[in-house]
Amino acid sequence: MSQPEDPKGPNPQQTDLGQELRELGQQIEQALRTALESDRARQVRDDIAAGMREISTQMQSAVKSLQEDPRFQDLAERGTHAVDRARESKAAQDFREALTRGITQLNDQLSAFIQRSSADTPPSSAPSGDIPPATGETTRLDPDEK
Repeated sequence: MSQPEDPKGPNPQQTDLGQELRELGQQIEQALRTALESDRARQVRDDIAAGMREISTQMQSAVKSLQEDPRFQDLAERGTHAVDRARESKAAQDFREALTRGITQLNDQLSAFIQRSSADTPPSSAPSGDIPPATGETTRLDPDEK
């Protein structure tokens, strides 16, 4: 009969596998570095950069041309006037008032919640007893249980 292998000792097959995996990782890393540093990869990067510069130049030229166009300037001015009129409208004022009331109510509710939460803290850290309890007296459902 053969003796069982020591489970704590290194298994030669596992050691070989680990070494092979490390070598594979190094080979992949080297292949990627070579590909990225190749003349073709550099040429592609340079072509992409040149294309992006050309697109940027054309976009800047188009924006400048658009800004100088009297029709665009008139449209922008009319848009500004429309926004100003909307700000001054009754509907905008009503919306602001309703939003203000809603936020005020939310603040009041948050304040009440904070007060109730602080009332639940232990007496040693709670402020003086001027905060009323958040709930009433507890009533047991099972009168036999104490």
